Amino acid sequence: MFVACEDESSEKNVADNSEYPRSETLYIGGFDWAPPSTFNPLDYDPNFPIDGNVRLMYETLVTYNQITDKLEPMLADSFTKTDSSITVHLDEKAKWNNGTPVTVEDVIFTFHVDSILPTPRHGNWQYLSSVKADGNNNIVFNFASNNRNPLIILNAIAETSILPKAVFEPIIAAARDGQTYNFAKVVEFKNDSMPVVSGPYNLKAFSPDKIVLERNDNYWGNANHGGKQPAPKYIIHSLYNGNNHFNSAMTKGYLDVSSIFLPQIWNKAKDGIRAWSREEPYHLPGSITTLIINQQVEPFTDPAFRRALAHSVNFEKIKSRANSNYTPAIQAGFILPFGPEARFFNKEDADKYGYTYNTEKAKEILTEAGYTWNAEGKLLDKQGKPVRPISIECPQGWTDWEDAIKVIVESFGEVGITAEQNFVDYSEWDKNLRHCTFDLAMKTQTAELSAATPWTRFDQVMGSVALKPVGEDAFSNQGRFKNDDANLLLAKIPTITSEEELTNAYRELNKIFMETIPVLPVMYRPTQYYQFSTKHWTNFPTEENPYAPPQHLIVAAGVKALWEIQPVK
Repeated sequence: MFVACEDESSEKNVADNSEYPRSETLYIGGFDWAPPSTFNPLDYDPNFPIDGNVRLMYETLVTYNQITDKLEPMLADSFTKTDSSITVHLDEKAKWNNGTPVTVEDVIFTFHVDSILPTPRHGNWQYLSSVKADGNNNIVFNFASNNRNPLIILNAIAETSILPKAVFEPIIAAARDGQTYNFAKVVEFKNDSMPVVSGPYNLKAFSPDKIVLERNDNYWGNANHGGKQPAPKYIIHSLYNGNNHFNSAMTKGYLDVSSIFLPQIWNKAKDGIRAWSREEPYHLPGSITTLIINQQVEPFTDPAFRRALAHSVNFEKIKSRANSNYTPAIQAGFILPFGPEARFFNKEDADKYGYTYNTEKAKEILTEAGYTWNAEGKLLDKQGKPVRPISIECPQGWTDWEDAIKVIVESFGEVGITAEQNFVDYSEWDKNLRHCTFDLAMKTQTAELSAATPWTRFDQVMGSVALKPVGEDAFSNQGRFKNDDANLLLAKIPTITSEEELTNAYRELNKIFMETIPVLPVMYRPTQYYQFSTKHWTNFPTEENPYAPPQHLIVAAGVKALWEIQPVK
């Protein structure tokens, strides 16, 4: 009883603070889980609002709108493409919060940093020959002639935070060691005291339970909103321990916007809470949650075993029990059968090469591959030895994923495979994924749609360009899958201009995916669970009023909603 009271008190204390008037403060949750430690955008895992595609402090050149499937201006006001390059025109109004201009040199420096340091964007330079100025406030991104990939470069200009050269150049120079750089010295810089940023908000304060941002009233981009300022003076990201505490705070009105899975949202209307749509599936589906498969260890090295796993999962039970029917029933393959991707989805191929929940089919595949069962119904390998128990992990407290894993453990048990749920600290899960020290691990690939999906989704689980040995940090293809035919298609697709040829190439790539199971798709998800409370703020973007995409008012093109929401009088 004491613990429950303590939890309720901590929820209330985060939001009940006279220093930040409620009518001027937007409380959000779900974009960070750990007490703040760094706001350095070059760190592998910086805290909110530096991580992901959050655009409150650091801005990108352009930004993706998932509703229109278009790239919209941010620091740049236009861009053009040719067969050999992308030219971006920097908005001449753009300024840092210290009043100095954002320059072409800042942009070129930012991309140069990714070429010399092992950042998550380092791989972009396999597809670039140069990033140069042309004298007219333009930045020209020239494609590598032997590795042309316009999709990667479009993603890069839409997702790379532009950094102030004056701040970061001395830090990087001090980390130079001969011909290399000591990356550990670069990330020693925590960037936690009045950072120089170009966005509409800046870091004001932080503590173990919250991160506070304050509006920059002189933000250069206000000119693009008729001179108006964003409505909230403060944005506070509240930090709670687990989905249940986030959701409790949301229900009580201590949070205004949340990306945390909130079950049965149709029952929350009485609390002033709703999602993008008032009707099922309530959220806008846009990504695929998968079990990443460690392709380097038995029994997962056997494609037949992986295919049997795919047929043994009760997808419908996951959809209802773990996902509150928030997304359509999953179909085989790695292409979304709705939205902009639907033109690439082939139902005939999904039926022919794919998989559905079918325990008998799973057993048939295993039998044909030489597996047997003992008297207790436990699976034996091709040498007649028991197949070892397998571990399925996800971050502790991610209740929707935990519920999905519980269903999967039951499903595998029906075909004689012993599986164990393993709910671990977020940092352990992340490290295991990067180092490939897991059996099966839940993850959502390309949680955000972009100008390059579905190519990026396939590349993240099948591409060998950035393939790393087990034990080294990998930010894509974390299961270490390799298929030469898939690599050829992944190299070809970004260069295709014919819609018919592109459709055929995706069809072939999806067929390889269904036949080899590089990862095991579990359920569709929204790009983010976007839900909001109207107790303190109103006029959020919705399906009926889609003036901005459901990107939480802080991510990518969703930021423009900050100028339109209104405090409740």
